[in-house]
Amino acid sequence: MLASRRRLSKSALLIFKRALINQSSLQNELTTRLLPLTYDYLTPQPSHLLNLSLLDVLPSGIPSELLHNNGGDQRILPSIRQPGYLPPGHHLVYFPPQVTLSELLPDGTDILHTPGQPFNRRLWAGGRISFPQSSGGCLLLDGQRAVCVERIENVDIKGPEGDEKILVTIDRRFASADEDEDELHTRMRIANDSTEVLVEKRTLVFMRDYKVKEATGAQQAIQVNRNRIVKSPTDPDIDHKMTPTKALLFRFSALTFNAHSIHLDPLYAQKSEGHHDLLIHGPLTLVLMLSVLSKHLSEVGLRIKEFEYRNLAPLHVDEELRICAKEKQNTAKGSRWEVWIEGPRGGLAVRGTAWTARSDKMDVFWAAPPISRYFKNLLLLVCSVYADLTISRETGL
Repeated sequence: MLASRRRLSKSALLIFKRALINQSSLQNELTTRLLPLTYDYLTPQPSHLLNLSLLDVLPSGIPSELLHNNGGDQRILPSIRQPGYLPPGHHLVYFPPQVTLSELLPDGTDILHTPGQPFNRRLWAGGRISFPQSSGGCLLLDGQRAVCVERIENVDIKGPEGDEKILVTIDRRFASADEDEDELHTRMRIANDSTEVLVEKRTLVFMRDYKVKEATGAQQAIQVNRNRIVKSPTDPDIDHKMTPTKALLFRFSALTFNAHSIHLDPLYAQKSEGHHDLLIHGPLTLVLMLSVLSKHLSEVGLRIKEFEYRNLAPLHVDEELRICAKEKQNTAKGSRWEVWIEGPRGGLAVRGTAWTARSDKMDVFWAAPPISRYFKNLLLLVCSVYADLTISRETGL
């Protein structure tokens, strides 16, 4: 019996050794994986529905530059005849993953970026967004075709054997797309024009499945970490408190075509992931930070140029959180802001940095209400006609 156990132990050890992760081969397999192009038509509807979902939780409603041309009524779908720009962070509710039900894992996540078994648990670690350097590169919500080009940029393995965490960094680029452009030319064009496209880098963490006892232990560990409150080192210049509800989480899941059970199924979140309730989406906290900061910046003629963030601790449904920002550096060309989210006990949950730039004249023009844009256009037309008449009189033509 003992010999049998020894043989089983050696066999299991051999299988384990064979299954040990080879970072080099994993890096090669994932970074050479050809991810499909994701197309979308940029109609105002998804952005509008996101605005509606955030209307009651954002400070003073929706920033004016996000209203586009709906006459100031926040519940009316904007028209594409006078399209507005895609607001910061709203690209997350476009370009949904083009996967079938059979291409979803048991927890509802898709297979596009997964390293494979047994690393099925996925969390959002953080990322960075670089917005186009000029308004000419910004995406308009005009119903035109656009594309998201994705590639896995890097793979990193952390943690001891048996408790590894695989960090997968994804490079995502968004730009307008021609109806007749083929895939190869689309990939080459967007890869060679990083200044005039929206660039997002996101890092996902993949971990081994929990067993029932491990999930219980994980819940205890999460509770211990909740009691370890890391306070922000500074007081904010602006802050806003809100409480994400189950309805908000459901709407955001629907808008992002995200079936991850950790945001939708409380029993799964508790028994399989060790959380006491539903987890708030990483991209949702990103949208909240960008929205609060964008509202403030729009009032002083600034826009977000780049935003980097990292998720530090989980945030849960029906628990109050506080979105904060503080200006750390101000120059003639722009400023740097520290942005963060505090959990219900005041501890840091998300931490980010924003770099801003002065809004150009066209940014200011499109941020104005439709009636203001109409009269500005009319004034320019009158001035142009008057100038032509003056020149004609003086020259006798």
